[in-house]
Amino acid sequence: MSDPDASIIIPSFNQKHTIFDALDSIFRQKTSYRYEVLVVESTGDDTAELIRQKYPQVRVLEKKERAFPGTARNVAIEQAKGRILAFTDTDCIVREDWLHTLIETHEQGHSVVGGMVKNGTPSSIVGTLDYCLEFSDLITPHPTTEKTHFGTCNVSFDADIFKNHGLFADQVKGSDSIYTRKLVKDGEQLYHQPKAIIWHRNRTSLKKVFKNQYELGYGAAINRHKYDLKGKVFVQYPVLIPLLPFVKWAAISLRLLKSNFGYFVKFLLLSPLALAVLTRYAIGFYRGRKAILGERKKKL
Repeated sequence: MSDPDASIIIPSFNQKHTIFDALDSIFRQKTSYRYEVLVVESTGDDTAELIRQKYPQVRVLEKKERAFPGTARNVAIEQAKGRILAFTDTDCIVREDWLHTLIETHEQGHSVVGGMVKNGTPSSIVGTLDYCLEFSDLITPHPTTEKTHFGTCNVSFDADIFKNHGLFADQVKGSDSIYTRKLVKDGEQLYHQPKAIIWHRNRTSLKKVFKNQYELGYGAAINRHKYDLKGKVFVQYPVLIPLLPFVKWAAISLRLLKSNFGYFVKFLLLSPLALAVLTRYAIGFYRGRKAILGERKKKL
C-alpha cells in the first residue's frame, strides 16, 4: 500500500483522562484522504497499551522517560510517512472536516497552515480566562498570511519543511511558537485557515492556570534571550518587568477586540483576575531571567 496523504501527530504525557476523546474525534474525520495517526507516549504507565487495545491502527511510539512536547513531536516526525504532517494535542477535539480542510489548504500551495482554536470549556469562568490568555492570537475569524507564529494544537506542515528547516527545540514551553517564528524568519509564509477548527479544553483549576502562566513567563525570558525575540527589552531592563502584566493584558485585549468582541467583553470583566494571573507570569519571567544570568556566570 502506498504512503498516506497525511500523518496526524500527538504527543502524550500524563493525559490518560483526555487522550481517548481526542482520538475519538480524529477517527471521526470525514475525508477521502488517507491518514495515519502517531502518538508519542512518555508517561510510563499503561496508557500506551490502552491506546493499542482501543485503537490498534494507531502507531504508538513509547519513550521510557518523559519527553517534552517538541521532543515527542520530533520522534514522530522522523517516523511519519505522510506528505503532510498535522499536529494536535491530547486536550483537543478536532472537527470532523479538520484534516480535510487542512489538506485542501495545502493543495492550494500553502506549506504551513494553522487553524482556528475554539473554547472547549465555555461554561467555566477559569477555563474561559485560560482560553483568552493562551489563544487570543489564534481565533482570527478570517484567512490571513500575517500570523507570526502558530501553536501545535492546530497546525500542519508539508513534510519537506522539516527536511529544510530542522526539527522542534527540546524545551518544556514554546517549542511550537519558536519553530514557526523561525520559519517566518527563514522566508516561509504561515497561512491561517479559520475553517480548520479544533476545540481546546482549557485549564479549569485556577491553581493550574497560575502554575502554567508562571512556567510560560519563565520560558519566555529564556526564549527572548536565546532567540532574540520581541520583548527582549524586559530581559535587558528588569526594572520594566513589573509592567509586564499590564502590557500583556493590553495586547490580549486588543487582539480580542479585533477578532471576537464577545470574548473581548468577557476578558474585560475578568480583568482583575487576569492581571493577578499575569503577575504570576511576570514573576516567572523574572526568575527565568535570573536563571539566564546564573548560567552566564557559570560560563565565565
